[in-house]
Amino acid sequence: MHHPATGADREPDRQPDARDLWQAVLRTAVDPIIIIDQDGVMAHVNEATEQLFGYEADELIGRNVSSLMPEPHRSAHDGYLQSYLVTGEARIIGIGREVEALRADGSTVPVALAVSEIKLDGRSWFTGILHDLTKRHLVEAELREAKHGLEERVRERTAQLETSMVELSRSNRDLEQFAYIASHDLQAPLRNVRQGLELLDDHLGETLGQHFDDEANELRDLTVAAVVRMEEMIDGLLSYSRLERGGEPTQNLVDLRLLAEEVIDQMRPELIRVGAIVEVEKLPTVSGDEIQLRQLLQNLLENACKYRDPERSLRLSLDATEGDEGMWQISVGDNGIGIEAEQRNRVFDLFRRAHPGYEGVGLGLAICQRIVERHGGDIWIESGPNGGSVFNFTVPGPTRVPSGTET
Repeated sequence: MHHPATGADREPDRQPDARDLWQAVLRTAVDPIIIIDQDGVMAHVNEATEQLFGYEADELIGRNVSSLMPEPHRSAHDGYLQSYLVTGEARIIGIGREVEALRADGSTVPVALAVSEIKLDGRSWFTGILHDLTKRHLVEAELREAKHGLEERVRERTAQLETSMVELSRSNRDLEQFAYIASHDLQAPLRNVRQGLELLDDHLGETLGQHFDDEANELRDLTVAAVVRMEEMIDGLLSYSRLERGGEPTQNLVDLRLLAEEVIDQMRPELIRVGAIVEVEKLPTVSGDEIQLRQLLQNLLENACKYRDPERSLRLSLDATEGDEGMWQISVGDNGIGIEAEQRNRVFDLFRRAHPGYEGVGLGLAICQRIVERHGGDIWIESGPNGGSVFNFTVPGPTRVPSGTET
């Protein structure tokens, strides 16, 4: 039976001759390798050197390596070697650097050059290994060009955005001015319409008696309702325009609990009429515009009274929790009819109402949002624990100033 040889009886592998191995390494090396003596004369080059420089090996061996360098390095090379041999001060040897190499056709090529010293029989020999950097330089040039193009596009886009922002700011100012003037100037003709209706009532009462027929009464009521609605819209637009035209909100210390109690006292007749119960928890002192914050609380409480659930008594709550970065979160909750999730962001738009069948022109919550934004905060809606809605908004505490405001 044949048994495979074991490690003990197997013939040892034949080791290659060191000179043959050295020659094979030089011949197959990807990068050019040049060996020179201490006078700078090339003693050996590999095939990669021939390919890079365009010379045959026998054209290079015996020549000074400086012939592969463009000026001024060619003239200075021998001085580098002699200075190193005398002083030991190395500029390239053992350090490496990027240089230009000179081809047979007169063109230059960027290379990374690493030089090391070999001591044999008391003489110095130097081995230079080169790496062609042409592809890397091309990539770097493409990257620089791309970077320059990108920077140019960024500058152009920034200039376009700045121009757009200026135009948008001007358009906003023009729109605010238009809204204010239009709303203000519409009040006079509306007053004339209302007065005309009153005079018409008096005239018809004198000529036809105190009572009109049903159709006349219905037409009159529709006209009065339209005038009242237009007056409400104009008042809302004026309030919104005043926010935009009034500059940055003032930054004073405002006791929210005291402010809430004042708003509740002012609204007490309406709260009694709808049978509302208001619970005010501990509210903080914040930094803001007292007039605008008063309007914010009043709008939210009026909104809750308007959209109450007719099947149960209205309960309102005001509470606060301390948030991050010096902000306070204020919550105004109710147990009313609530707002569908898909409508909760839209109700802050101008003239948007979540429940069209109710009174109002859709400006109260838009004003609330603008007040909160001008104080550097956010406003959002959540579902209440027992139905209804919870309006949450954030305002800065007394130690934090909203960005973009002056103190």
